[in-house]
Amino acid sequence: MNRTPFMSKSKLGLAIALALSSQLALAQEQAADESIEEVVTTATRLQGSAAAVVEERKAQAFVADILGSEQISRTGDSDAASALRRVTGLTLVDGKFIYIRGLGERYSSTQLNGAQVPSPDPTRNVIPLDMFPSSIIESLSVQKSYSADMPAHFGGGNVDIRTTSIPAEEVFNIQLGTGWNTENSSDGLTYDGGNDWTGSDDVRALPQNFLDALATYGSVNFNDIADYEGISQDEARLVNRDLMNSLNTDYDVYSDSIAPEVKASVSYGDRYEFGSDWAVGFLAGVDYDRSTDNSDEQRRVLGFAGDSLVNQFQSESQITTHSVELSGMFSLGLEYGNNHKLETTTLFLRDTQDRIEQGITESIDTIGEQDLAFFDTDIRYEERELFSNQISGSHMFPEYMNIAVDWQYTESTARRDAPGNVFTRQGADADLGEQAENLNYQRSRNAAILEFQNLEDEVQSYGADVELPLYFGGDELVLTGGGEVMKKGRQSYGRRFGFSTEGTPFDQLTNVEFSDLFGPDSVNNPDNNLQVFGAPTLTDPNYLAAQQIEAGYGMFDYSTDKWRLNAGARWEQYSQVSAQIDLAESTIIGDIANTSRTEDDWFNSLAFTYFLNDDMQLRFGYGSTTVRPDLREITEVIFIDPLTSDKVRGNPNLASSDVQNFDVRWEWYMPSGDNLSVAAFYKDLDKPIESVEAKATDSDRVITFLNGDAGEVYGVEFEFLKDLSFVTSGLFTTGNLTLSDSEITISNTGSVELTNNKRRMTGHSEYVVNLQLGYDSVNGEHSGSLVYNVFGERIAFAGSVFGGQGIDDAYEQPFHSLDAVYTWYPDFNSNVKLKLQNLLGEDIEIEQNGQTIQSQTVGTNITLEYSYSF
Repeated sequence: MNRTPFMSKSKLGLAIALALSSQLALAQEQAADESIEEVVTTATRLQGSAAAVVEERKAQAFVADILGSEQISRTGDSDAASALRRVTGLTLVDGKFIYIRGLGERYSSTQLNGAQVPSPDPTRNVIPLDMFPSSIIESLSVQKSYSADMPAHFGGGNVDIRTTSIPAEEVFNIQLGTGWNTENSSDGLTYDGGNDWTGSDDVRALPQNFLDALATYGSVNFNDIADYEGISQDEARLVNRDLMNSLNTDYDVYSDSIAPEVKASVSYGDRYEFGSDWAVGFLAGVDYDRSTDNSDEQRRVLGFAGDSLVNQFQSESQITTHSVELSGMFSLGLEYGNNHKLETTTLFLRDTQDRIEQGITESIDTIGEQDLAFFDTDIRYEERELFSNQISGSHMFPEYMNIAVDWQYTESTARRDAPGNVFTRQGADADLGEQAENLNYQRSRNAAILEFQNLEDEVQSYGADVELPLYFGGDELVLTGGGEVMKKGRQSYGRRFGFSTEGTPFDQLTNVEFSDLFGPDSVNNPDNNLQVFGAPTLTDPNYLAAQQIEAGYGMFDYSTDKWRLNAGARWEQYSQVSAQIDLAESTIIGDIANTSRTEDDWFNSLAFTYFLNDDMQLRFGYGSTTVRPDLREITEVIFIDPLTSDKVRGNPNLASSDVQNFDVRWEWYMPSGDNLSVAAFYKDLDKPIESVEAKATDSDRVITFLNGDAGEVYGVEFEFLKDLSFVTSGLFTTGNLTLSDSEITISNTGSVELTNNKRRMTGHSEYVVNLQLGYDSVNGEHSGSLVYNVFGERIAFAGSVFGGQGIDDAYEQPFHSLDAVYTWYPDFNSNVKLKLQNLLGEDIEIEQNGQTIQSQTVGTNITLEYSYSF
């Protein structure tokens, strides 16, 4: 009887979500922030970039920061992640994730046009922000104090990515660019078929006959095949060889010169009016970027030998990453007068990375031995995709007391496909820093390891907001209410197979290419006794999970000429479940009740603004929120963090963290366009979730999650913009500084014994600095910016006790980023932009116990772009 693989049940994860709750609550919350109308002046680009969004920020009831498209363009940032590091109190981690006010990405939330979207990254509960190219972004809104019209999952803040909307007139833009990194002066690593220009795999995935065998036999091991078919083991070995021959083995890595980066984007939109009331418009755009980057990396894992701290693992390697980014967007809008608007937005994002790493590795058994080491090859190919469809409407009814209604419905799918990652370890006559010679595969069941992983999230989000303005003399009262429903279903599958050389003659394993050893000619030679093995284990990332949130809120906003008071309350019911899957038996592992949870609670917000005068105001804010564990964090499976290469294990005992948020900010908006603000914040966390190092083997680092007992974060923020025309016309400076501290108390568990049970929170930096010096020529033909960013050292992961002795916390060191951007405007319709990034040549470094345990070169990046628009 054939087994039905779970991979065929594509809607099962969502079906679990639908069964979680008895009745749907009110529809979805939608951010009440009004969309930005960019103000572009021809006087100077200072007003057109930095000052264009000041009015929206000033008018917010809550503490928020806004970045407009012109500001993003000015700093030369190519995606949402790199742009957001310019915001006060925000730091960028791994080039993808944002930490707000020292709290990790788990404590922030991301929305796309006010709707929640899934993440294609299996190790993070927020979407990697580097997937959003700046060409599709109209503005970025970062709200740092909580309001009841936002999701209650709120710690550091909320990021809303607002994509470009339909234009007011015909627009066309085309951009071409190229780039080069100083690290690319050396040859990079590649393999045939490994540099896919479309970013879509067509050779690496498991072939159909292999999938059929897994469904039939439960594995591809020859003894399982023999038992099922009732045949001899020799006959089963022939079947096993045929399956092995169906796998792609074209993984011979070699060096080749690196081509320059190629990037292009094009967009076109128009608006058509019919009569005096009706108008329809559209905007379509495509963005493409293909690049290759080189870097050198060193890694260590520390441990104790007796009382001495020693290296248990160390490696030096070269990493070449081939990247393809492809995005497309189409918006269609319909307007009736000034009071009714419908808009649909379709967004497709694909980010493909083919990462090849080769280098010398030494374990605790080979460190100190002369000419004895391993030569590792690690190939990781992954495609990340996000596809989102959204329809929204805005309506105002003057005849019914100016009631306004906003609504939206969004369906999104995020996928991560890693079809055929390959790892090999060969013996080598070499030491660290030397060229590997006399490479030989070991006689092992796992002489080569092939992994196939697939993750898919489906999210439905819908909701509405209703607003009623009331007037009492010169005062205004705005009543708002609404709600949200969000359903999320996840499927995660992973299979791991090993090429066995246990019976292969030694002379066939020495100085041989991968495709020669594991290709059809070698596999079909019975003397080589090559086989493929594979069976799922209890820690494989095979699980189904689902989440559903139902919410409703009410809020009032009362304004006078001297003060403004906003208060609200939100009710949320949250349900979540995960089910670990045994793929071989097509059954659920364990009791699903242990990973199911349902919570409901009220969350409050309060904001008070006092207008000191027309240019100056003082804000106070309070919010009670929560931070919930993600689907992958409560599922006890192991997966590899694609950013750090560490193993990550879930913890089904995680609980939600309650957060009390307090804010105060003084703001001064001067008539000249200059502004200055000073803010202070405090956050009290109950049961904060932290990532910590668990007990592992000598060469492996395993990261897991724990609830701390208590935590707090507090600090001050300074921000300014100053026109320096008194020095020379067109010169200005802007910047911000955050000074903060944090503390967490966390107890030991059976699998985790921490060195420091009271310390700063993971990822928290005690200072963050952003400075920009900008210049706009009086004739409007030139502009330039010098941009600096640095963060203080932050804990990469907490140290643990091994063998009764504690290893210190590991700290990522400050990264001093200095970028320069120059733009020439030869005419009204075109510009040429030169960007220089990481001018100081900084590298990424992590230190532990005074030693550098991880370092990676970054290089200086040079980009040249030409843009034409009308």
